Amino acid sequence: MAQRFKLTKSFIDSLPLEESGKKVFYRDSLIIGFGLIVTQTKTYFIETRMPNGQNKRKTIGKHGIYTLEQARTEAKRLLLLIDQGIDPVAQKKQLKSNFKTAIELNKLIPSLEEAYQNYKSKKNLSIATIDAYDRCVNNYFFDWKNIKIINFTQKMVLDKHMELSKRSLAQANLAMKFLSAVYNFTASTLFDENDEKIIKDKSPVGIIYQEKKWNKIKRRKGYIRSDQIHDWSLGVCTTWWVGNQNTNARAYTNQDYLFLLILTGLRREEGETLEWNNVDLKYGTLKITDTKNHEDLLLPMGEMLWHIMRERKKFSADNKYVFPGMKPDSHIIDKRNVRESITESTRIQFTFHDLRRTFGTIANSLAIGSYTIKKLINHTTSDDDNDVTDGYIQVTFDDLRKAMNLIENVVLSDLAKNLIMNRLYIEPNSTRNAIGDWQQHNEKFIQSHNWLADHSK
Repeated sequence: MAQRFKLTKSFIDSLPLEESGKKVFYRDSLIIGFGLIVTQTKTYFIETRMPNGQNKRKTIGKHGIYTLEQARTEAKRLLLLIDQGIDPVAQKKQLKSNFKTAIELNKLIPSLEEAYQNYKSKKNLSIATIDAYDRCVNNYFFDWKNIKIINFTQKMVLDKHMELSKRSLAQANLAMKFLSAVYNFTASTLFDENDEKIIKDKSPVGIIYQEKKWNKIKRRKGYIRSDQIHDWSLGVCTTWWVGNQNTNARAYTNQDYLFLLILTGLRREEGETLEWNNVDLKYGTLKITDTKNHEDLLLPMGEMLWHIMRERKKFSADNKYVFPGMKPDSHIIDKRNVRESITESTRIQFTFHDLRRTFGTIANSLAIGSYTIKKLINHTTSDDDNDVTDGYIQVTFDDLRKAMNLIENVVLSDLAKNLIMNRLYIEPNSTRNAIGDWQQHNEKFIQSHNWLADHSK
């Protein structure tokens, strides 16, 4: 039977070190299974048998780092674990392995910017959605871009939502829905080697639903009234802009863009990204392929819009887009300065989406059928699968063409039509007084129109 010693601090301190590297064991007489190994150092240890009979020895730590009482306390804990059938050696290895695994898995968790780039590359997002989400990550969450998405807390989300709400209630809601979409997508696509989800926590944006903190946004109802519409269209016709097409210094890009929106009811981004390969000048149609409801929209053009498009095509060169931007293969974006110029000259406030509402409002005032209006603005005709009426009502292309011409006649006065049909196109550097020539040209037609109007009474 192994000799046991009453281990005390003075006894341990008195023990000489074994410089030869030989191990000498001093087993405690107070706690069976606890002892000291003396080599070139003095180290506390425990040894006992597992319930299955397997011998188990584990070091605790060096004397001097651990006090004797600390070592005895740790020995009691380890011996109790072994008595319960828990192997502390294997447990420690597992903890190390788990820690290493946690570090490796943490490396797989992306920052907000990385998660968004992956989300954007995998999802079929519209150009408008990408623009809005880019604004979220680069503006609203600029200070969060490099933070791993699992590090966002509910408090951070609530504070950020409150902060953004001071700027815009609607944009604050959009930012949080963006964050939730990116988080949930990332969580649903990240798995470890055992096919287990790496991110198990729910999106912290859930706190906004839980606390009912979403901002209540009133639906906008703005549109250009019937008593304003001719002043508005005349203002568009008589506002000077230098065009952004290199082959045509005057151009009519801004005018044509505004008229396209109000004469078709297209959304802002649908007009901005319209391509020539989706415009059929022979049959007078245009097609929108990237719509909000993911259904292609084929629209006939009214006579005036058809004329505008034919004229634009003459100056389009090899441009891909109907409304090209300043850079090659780019299109116009964010023409708010154009909208503000018209508002300044006419005193008529409007947004780009107001033009879409104006289109629908005029169509309704002309008693154009509701099915035709829905077809024109590309709204689904019914969400009720039990309503079979839709299946029996087919809106013909002729119906759509007639509606488009009727709407044009309301939007455009005879004077506006006259100005559009007799536009002056000024080539680059053709005159030093281009704006003066253009204004004189317009005044001529306006005076002519007014003279004819006065003498026809």
